[in-house]
Amino acid sequence: MSITEASRFQLRTAIGQILNGEAADTLMELLPPVGWADVATKTDLQHLRDELKGDMHALQLTIEATFEKRLHEQTRWLITTMIAMNTVMLAASVALSKLI
Repeated sequence: MSITEASRFQLRTAIGQILNGEAADTLMELLPPVGWADVATKTDLQHLRDELKGDMHALQLTIEATFEKRLHEQTRWLITTMIAMNTVMLAASVALSKLI
């Protein structure tokens, strides 16, 4: 059974006949705007929390793997460039020493 605005209004009217209007309004504000089946329980929230933790852990592993890969590529490029620059400097030094 789904709860409609008409059924909520009928409930408010019936409660208003038993209690005063302010108490009936307060009671209606405490009820969820949807059926109780649509309200999340602590167990639902715990399952959602566990699922989000798993997703976040998987994302963290992906980011770490990508970072490690890029850092390795950058280090390899830097070392290769430094070796090449040292080779050029050595060649230039040998060439200058032969000229002198």
